[in-house]
Parts: sequence; C-alpha cells; structure tokens
Amino acid sequence: MKFSLFIMTYCRPEILKITINKLVEQTCPPSKILIIDNDPQKSALPIANELSHINIEYYSIGWNSGPAGAAKIGLEILSKQGYEWIGWIDDDNPPLFNDSFEVLLKIAKTVHNCGCVGAVGQRFNKSNGLMLRVPDVELESNTILDVDNIAGGMCKIVNAEVINKFHVLPDEKLFYGFEELDFDIRIKNIGYTLIADAGLYKRNRLYHNRMGFKIIRGQKKANDRLWREYYSTRNILFILARNKYYSAVFFTFLKSVVKIFYGFKFGLQYGLKNSKFITNAIIHFIINKKGSLKI
Repeated sequence: MKFSLFIMTYCRPEILKITINKLVEQTCPPSKILIIDNDPQKSALPIANELSHINIEYYSIGWNSGPAGAAKIGLEILSKQGYEWIGWIDDDNPPLFNDSFEVLLKIAKTVHNCGCVGAVGQRFNKSNGLMLRVPDVELESNTILDVDNIAGGMCKIVNAEVINKFHVLPDEKLFYGFEELDFDIRIKNIGYTLIADAGLYKRNRLYHNRMGFKIIRGQKKANDRLWREYYSTRNILFILARNKYYSAVFFTFLKSVVKIFYGFKFGLQYGLKNSKFITNAIIHFIINKKGSLKI
C-alpha cells in the first residue's frame, strides 16, 4: 500500500519536529511526509531542511489558510502523486502508539469501500447535529467499528480514491472547525465507510483515562478559546443546511441562542464575549459568509 501523510502546521516548529520524529518511528512509517506550512513567515522551513535525511516535502501556502485549506492542499498534492492512503495529521497530534499506522492500514484493506480509517471516531446524530460518543462496551472486543466522523487529531487516514474518482476534498471556506465532519459526511454520501479499530480505540481511551467518561455539556470555556465558538457554530450550521438536515439546523439554531444567554452565568465579561462570537456566527450563516474571522 502506497502510504504517505501531510502535517498541517502554523508557527510551531519545535512541536512539528517532535511530531515528525514520532511519525518515522512508526512500525509502518509513511513513504513521504508533506509539510503544509500555514505560516507566511515559513517557520517550518528550517525543520524541513534539518530533517532532510527523511523523505520530506515542504509546501508553503503563503498565508494562513486554516486547517481546512491546508488539508485540501495536502490531499490534492499527495493524491496526484499516486499515494493510495493519505494521513491527515495535525502538528501537535502524532499517533499515541508506534503501531497505530500498521493497525489502521491493515484493517483498511479488509473493509470494502473504506473511505477513511482512524484510531478514534464518533457517531453523528443527523436529527439534532450532535456528536455521539462510542460506548465503552463496543470497544471490549477487537472488532472493526463503523463511525461517522474521524477528526484530524484522531490518526485520520484517507483513501485517495475518494479524491481521484469523486473529487471529494475539504471545503477551504470553512477555515477552521468541523471541516473533517463535512468531508466525512460527503464520502459517506457517495457510498464509502468510515472505520476504527476497537482494540486501538480502547488503548487510546485507556491512555487518556476516559473509560466510563461522561460528556458534560454547558461547561465554561477558557476565555482565550471562546473564538472557537464562532467557527463551531457557523460551520456546523452550514454543514447541516448543505446536507438538508433541517431538524438539526433548527435544533442547533435554538441551542446557539440559549448558549448566548447561558454564557452570562459565568460573568458579564465572559457573557458579552461569548454572545459576540455566537451572534456573529449566526449572522454570517444567514448571509452565507465563510472564511477566516479577523479577531
């Protein structure tokens, strides 16, 4: 199997270096590592030069295209170069275990129409637009799990066939947030499956001590991360509407309005900041404005 991967990076050269070294230590390492640099100052270029003994290709976008733009370019380049399976990797999210790629590529070969495989995946409720956690009990046997979404930080590996034959690529206009979900829904819509290995999934959960974990919604977010509410709200609305999940659009819209008022529970300053991001997200969804938010 011709396997390569791309790493998206932005102004984190030392983290990038650590991740690359972990990638080449895999029992099934990629034939090539493509660095997609979103930093206009090319901060990742010295790392590419330093690690020139590895088969590394460097690509500078010239501006910050966000994870969505970087992923699109990475998949385009490597699929055109003839690689069959392409890893979709964030610069700060290397695989936890050195046999991760080996396990995932092995099961990918066994599943008909496998469009994407990952170490961890999620289910997606089309009625309300919420992500659903795979129950722990499903991880107890070493079987293949059918999932709906594999995020970029989940050791995501894509079948290049979905790009070469059907031209499915990430929507760069989403910029940041849920671009993987949008991509995954589209490859499932053309008949491909998304899978995860239950054994590797369980090992990841145990590593993070998340067996028996209960999702608690409505938690306070760090002030310096509230800007993410803009992208997550705007983009999920775009994705739901594009796929005609109208009940989920309605539910998400109402949920977002409630979150505006709920944010004031954590103080006036927090509430105002939270309100600004979510309100802008809703307005931009309505007027069909995508791309990067200038914070």
